[in-house]
Amino acid sequence: MRLPAPPYHFATRVTALDARPGVLEPARITTEYDVPEDAWYAVDGGVPPAVTVEAGQCDLLLVSFLGIDFRNKGDRVYRLLDSSLIFHGGLPRTGQTLRYDISIDRFVHQGDTTVFFFSYLCYADGELILELKDGCAGFFSQAELDTPLGIVMTDAERARRAALHRATFKPLARARKDRLDAADLELLAQGRPGDVFGPDHAQDPGLNPALRLPDSMLRMIDEVTVDRTGGPRGLGKISAVKHLEPDAWYFTCHFPDDPVLAGSLIAEGAVQLLQVYLLHQGMHLTLPDARFQTVTDRRIDVKVRGQVTPRNSEIRYELEITELTLLPRPTVVADVLVYLGDRPVVRMENLGLQIVEKPGTPYRPETGGVPAFLGRRNRSGEPAMINELHLAHAAQGLLDMAMGPEFEIYRESRAPYIPNGDFQFVDRVMSLTGTRGDLNPGSEMVTEYDSPDDAWYYQENSSPYMPNFVYMESSLQAAIFLGYYLGATLSRPEEQYRIRNLDGRATLIRDIDLRDKTIRHHSKLLSTSIVSGAVLQNFSYELSADGEVFYTGESLFGYFSDAALANQVGLDSGTYREPWIVTERPAAERVRRIELPDDAPAFTDPSGGALRLPAGRFHLVDRVDLVEDGGRHGAGYLHGYRSIRPDEWYFDRHFHRDPVMPGSLGVEAVLQAMRLFVLDQNLADGMERPRFAMATGVEMAWKYRGQILRDDDELFFDVHIKEVRREADRLLVIADADLWKTGLRIYELTDVAIEVRPESD
Repeated sequence: MRLPAPPYHFATRVTALDARPGVLEPARITTEYDVPEDAWYAVDGGVPPAVTVEAGQCDLLLVSFLGIDFRNKGDRVYRLLDSSLIFHGGLPRTGQTLRYDISIDRFVHQGDTTVFFFSYLCYADGELILELKDGCAGFFSQAELDTPLGIVMTDAERARRAALHRATFKPLARARKDRLDAADLELLAQGRPGDVFGPDHAQDPGLNPALRLPDSMLRMIDEVTVDRTGGPRGLGKISAVKHLEPDAWYFTCHFPDDPVLAGSLIAEGAVQLLQVYLLHQGMHLTLPDARFQTVTDRRIDVKVRGQVTPRNSEIRYELEITELTLLPRPTVVADVLVYLGDRPVVRMENLGLQIVEKPGTPYRPETGGVPAFLGRRNRSGEPAMINELHLAHAAQGLLDMAMGPEFEIYRESRAPYIPNGDFQFVDRVMSLTGTRGDLNPGSEMVTEYDSPDDAWYYQENSSPYMPNFVYMESSLQAAIFLGYYLGATLSRPEEQYRIRNLDGRATLIRDIDLRDKTIRHHSKLLSTSIVSGAVLQNFSYELSADGEVFYTGESLFGYFSDAALANQVGLDSGTYREPWIVTERPAAERVRRIELPDDAPAFTDPSGGALRLPAGRFHLVDRVDLVEDGGRHGAGYLHGYRSIRPDEWYFDRHFHRDPVMPGSLGVEAVLQAMRLFVLDQNLADGMERPRFAMATGVEMAWKYRGQILRDDDELFFDVHIKEVRREADRLLVIADADLWKTGLRIYELTDVAIEVRPESD
């Protein structure tokens, strides 16, 4: 029984020992390791997880002291079977002393085979940073080692994997390369992600010197393949290979006369793959001086059911990403399988890694809201004022992280948030012209949103173009952030406000293909009014891409107390205004009901054309009653209905701690009914390769005086077609619409419009 030899020997001294030599019984040992200032494995002064774990290696010394060699008589070798790791603090730094309080808790003997169970606590300069629990190792003959079973997945593990739900994550920068070779990994070790993944991944010289792979001696991966949307959650899958050399240092030092690849080094390869993935996703762009850090207070379960020896030419990693988030810091969590050939021999569950700012590094806006440069530039090279990390907190995290220390007052109370997840359509704040606390007209903010070409709203829309609600939400979210950032609610910290859109009008100037484009918002505060229980703010905004303005509008928002929202009376002063189909009672033969169940295929052009209704998360209407000559204008009428479920997808995204159906999705439901009218009436007959589009040059106006909540049972709406206009290059349909919740009319839309136009090449 031997300790590893240098350079993988990490024990400096034994400071305590509670054990009886020659007796295999519970015992304790305390050891220390002085991390050299010039440690060969360090990255920017940081100690990697492999060394942090491996420096607790003196369970081997303890079991040797207890006399295991007298039982094994040289015929058996040590192998790790199981362990669970929990990191409680930051990874160590060079110059620190690591202390390990190691316990052997019990022994089990089965014939000549001995298995023991152990644990340890690791302290860095007296601070607990790591706990190893439920460690299990044994001593095995060559015959036993030659017949490994490999990792066998249990029913519980299969059930856990099957229960994983698919999710999405938008990379902060889209990588241009998904297959990495040894040269690419060397560039990442030099801190040059822009040379590997593309210029959007590059940062200014001198930023983030610690966010790199270790040098080649410790590197445990040689070839890497990334599937960004693979795995059971759709958050990513990583495959990698490490080519092994039989006389390499990692065999000759571990162990003398018994070469086997250390489990901590195998785990280090998985950690390095998570480092690669964080860089691949552009997570490093959010901070100017950060380091990789294992996720704390999360149990990592490790099983080893095979040995890697000099007879093996390579090991293969398969990682499935189970979590990917910016909160509270850029984080990735994965399940890992390590293969010898086709046999899995190592499994790690819940292995997590973060990017965390170094102590003293700027990481959020300062007082007043305008920070020093935080490391993020946009595609054009302009410095961002605050970035995706801060906007993620503005959507679902600490508001002071997003906007500065003045917002710490909201850490213990509810406050407004912008929408989150895949319903968040603002990524960065580029500039602010204004002063926090000054709510007078004239303040301006420039923000950006990157619209990926594979976004769900392109894939699930009726054509691969941006739908109306994204135009609305992106512009409204940008405008509302300006007012909130200026401090619209800061003067009344005792109030727990909710935010609501009240009125607006917007015009699409030009319908352009925005896939893989950056949308730039320019928002301007027009007015602020403070009244009892509410703060009202009006904004103008324009959206542009590649310097061209394509969408303009103006909108009124309100921050309301609970008491103010409790007294809503809708659009009709509390009276109930009935839908047209109820008041007019058209003859039954004039009314045709069209059912649109969840499990039905999207409604398509009955003439066999390319027009169709959107599906997936766009399914917002259960049925429509259609009267082709009905409505206020006699040009067509649709009465739509949707039952509301408390688990509707949008409630969790809009807003955090204040779930409400977005008004823009109510508008989207109306637009779907209008598309259905076009299909049903075959209005696009004769148009070559028609597609649905947003209507250009028509100003839509809206009023909201209520909201759909989780406990509402239904919504229904009226659409009154008032014009069907055929022009040389388009079919234009314009309508007015109203939307109700039970007992209350809450939305009014004027000149809501759609187009059908020929698809361009």
